[in-house]
This record gives sequence, C-alpha cells and structure tokens, in this order.
Amino acid sequence: MKQLRAAIFIVLAGILLAGCATTPPPVEKVEQKVAVTAPLPPPVVKAPPAKPSFEDRDLFSAGLSLLTRAEGPEQAEARSIFVSLLQRYPQSPWRPAAETLIRLIDEGQALREAYRREQLLSEQGRAERAMILQENERVKRTVRELTEKLQAEKAILSQENEQLRKDIKRLRELEIEIEKRDRMLR
Repeated sequence: MKQLRAAIFIVLAGILLAGCATTPPPVEKVEQKVAVTAPLPPPVVKAPPAKPSFEDRDLFSAGLSLLTRAEGPEQAEARSIFVSLLQRYPQSPWRPAAETLIRLIDEGQALREAYRREQLLSEQGRAERAMILQENERVKRTVRELTEKLQAEKAILSQENEQLRKDIKRLRELEIEIEKRDRMLR
C-alpha cells in the first residue's frame, strides 16, 4: 500500500513538473531583404590621437605638482595651468585628466565655501542662542523679583485688611455701646 502511494505521488509530481516546464520558443526564420541603397560614404578615417607633446605633459605635471605640494596645494594656480592646457592643447591626451582635476578643484572650492557659510550660520545661531538664554534668565529674574514683591505687598495688604476688620468690629461694638447709653439716658 505504501509503495502504491509513493508511486502515485512520484507520477503526479512528474506530471506537474512536466506541465510547468517551458519549451524554448520556436525559431522564426527571418528573410533578409536586400535593399538597393545609395552607395555608402567612404569610412571616416579618424585622425590618430595627437602625439603627446612635452609641453602639454609638462603643463599637466606642473599643475599636478602644485596640487601635491607638501606645504599645501595651490589650487588656484593649478586650475589656471589646467585651463591653459585645455586652451592651448585641445587634442591633448591629458585633456580628460585636466578637465577632471578642474572639476574637482571647483567642487572642492564650492564645498569649502558651503562649509564656511555653514560655520558662519552655526556661529550666528550659537550667538543668538546665547543672547536668547541671557534674555530668558533676565526675564526669569524679573518675574521672580516681581513675584516676591507682590507676595510682600499681599502680606502687607492682608495685615492691613485684618486690622481694618478688627477696627470695623470695634467700631460696631462702640456704636452698639453708644446706642445703649443713649437709651439709658432718655
């Protein structure tokens, strides 16, 4: 019985797998049409790359040496040398490297300028924050002083109020006493 189940399972699995298998698409034969066209222009002969001259290589190495100086790079001078290399030798094999270095110098300068602006804004923010904190402390001190003053005045007014209540009570008692005397005198 178990062997029959296993055999049925294997057959069903084989059928399912065979049903899911894909066949490669049929190859369609494409007929090539030969069209009569105008004669092809002669192939363009590319000029061989310019021989590297010593001057463009010297310019490039001078600019590169300005960028790699031990006492710090001279980027403005190096950039001007690379620009002159591009202008004087437009077909130079050093052109892509010079263009890349010019772009990197420009991007570095832009990043330094953005960093400087960010530092300036940060410093202004810190100064404003310090000023606001000082103003906040001054306001807190003023509020504390006014609160203490108002509490002192409240205490004084409470004492005066209590004294006035006592005086009113005493006056009523005196008034009642005067009325009693008046009745007795009549």
